[in-house]
Amino acid sequence: MRDVARSRKKRATNGRPDSALMRTLQANLRMALGPEASEEQVFQTARAALRHAGMAYFELYHALGVGPEAFLAAVRSTPLTDYYVDEMLTQERGMVVVTVHMSNFDLAGLAFAYRGLHLNVLAYANPTSGYDMQNKIRLKGGINLMPIDVSALRRSLEALHAGQLVVTGIDRPDPYGGGEMLPFFGKPARLPVGHVRLALQTGAPVVVAHCEYRPTDRSYAVHVSRWLEMEHVGSRQENILHNARRVLAVGEELIRARPEQWLMFYRVWEEAGMTGDE
Repeated sequence: MRDVARSRKKRATNGRPDSALMRTLQANLRMALGPEASEEQVFQTARAALRHAGMAYFELYHALGVGPEAFLAAVRSTPLTDYYVDEMLTQERGMVVVTVHMSNFDLAGLAFAYRGLHLNVLAYANPTSGYDMQNKIRLKGGINLMPIDVSALRRSLEALHAGQLVVTGIDRPDPYGGGEMLPFFGKPARLPVGHVRLALQTGAPVVVAHCEYRPTDRSYAVHVSRWLEMEHVGSRQENILHNARRVLAVGEELIRARPEQWLMFYRVWEEAGMTGDE
C-alpha cells in the first residue's frame, strides 16, 4: 500500500511542462481560468494542483493505515452540510448526490460513509490500475460500487426507490463516448447526464457536494453546495439538458473558487484528446 502511495505521489508531483499529465491539467485549467489568464498563471495553477494531489494521496493512504478515526478527524463539515446530512438520513426518498473532482474527494466520501451514510457510487467499468486501487479503497470503507454498465440504471433506480443515495461525478467525460454536449466554462464538452435522468425518473433531488482543503487550519471540509429539485420545461430531452446545465453551472462555481484543487486528470474538451492519465 505504501508503495502505491509513493508511486502516486511521485506521479502527482511530476511538474514537467512536457509530461502528458501536465498537458492535460493545463488544457483543463486553461478553460476553467478563462481567456484572461496568462500561460504562466495556467502553468503555475497546474503545478499547484499536482502538489495538492500529492498531499491528498498521502493523507488518504495515511488515514487508511490508521483507521476510521483518522478519516473522521481529517474531514469537517459545515453546519449547513450537517443539516443536509441529517435530511439525507431521515428522509424516505432517495437522492442523487453529485460532485466534481475537488481536493481529497475519496477521503471525504469515506469519512461520511463512516458517519453512517450508505453510499452507492457509480463507477466506470474496466478502470485503469490507479482507479482500480481507488475502487478497492472505497469498497474497503463500506461504499457500495455500481459499475456503469447495462444493469447500472436498474440498480440505481432500485437504490433510489429504496430511499438510498446514489453518488456520481459530473465533470469527467465518459470514456465510452456517452453523455451529452453541454456548455462547460463557455465551451461544449461531452459530459454525463445519467444523474439527471435518474432524478427525473424517480423525483429525487440532485444534491451537489464537494470537498475543499482549508490551508488555514490544514483540514478538509465537505460542503453541500446546492439542493436542486428537477425542473420540467418541455420534452424529456429538453428536461434532461436543462437540468444538466443547472447542475453543471454549480460545478463551475466550485471549480472557479479553488482551481488549484480541481484534480481532473482526464481531458474534458474533445479537441484536446481523451485522456492524459493512461
